Amino acid sequence: MNYELTLQQAENHQADAHPARHGGRLLQSTSRLSETLASDGFGKSKSADDKTLLKIWIKVRKDSQIPEFDTITECKWSFEGEDNLRKYTERLVELVNENGGIFVEDALKLQERDIFSMVDEKIHPSEAFVIPALRALKKAIVNYFENTKQDERMRKATETIICHCRHVTDADIQESIEKGCKTLEEISMATGAGTGCNSCIGRVTEILSGRKKTALGKFN
Repeated sequence: MNYELTLQQAENHQADAHPARHGGRLLQSTSRLSETLASDGFGKSKSADDKTLLKIWIKVRKDSQIPEFDTITECKWSFEGEDNLRKYTERLVELVNENGGIFVEDALKLQERDIFSMVDEKIHPSEAFVIPALRALKKAIVNYFENTKQDERMRKATETIICHCRHVTDADIQESIEKGCKTLEEISMATGAGTGCNSCIGRVTEILSGRKKTALGKFN
């Protein structure tokens, strides 16, 4: 099944969804219309050179008993720009849609290296790049959390992992500072960050520097 939406399909979809409001006519800009398709979550992302714009819409089957079992049952996409990123988008969307869908939590765990592997490309880590489709998908999931008022899941989904060895996020480090940690050593003791390969120490120090005491003796 083809899950890609053309610009005209996006317009038709919106008109069908709101016939009374639109009366069969296009009353908003195409870009705005494509963002308001009937879905549970929407996300968009540009390539690093701004030449490609990727938009993704998802429908989610909600699990009222166990929210972590929420499943993305359908993923549609719109692609504008250069075709060199299209194969990554197509493979990602296939993965999300196949076998009845994918758990939201599993989709959040997807990384660029997973997509490179699925299209059978050997890319050296130094040559890796951000895949707009993957970023747009995760934004759509965050948008779903926001729409359904799942604040805690939204917070976790938007955190940045600083220490991969100990799976410590930026929010964990901020929380340790708010609880009184004032040095790198104290943060490491409280969170475990920087106690593995040490590659995250620079990032931890940057976060700490942003919260250092000012001349007035207060945290920023």
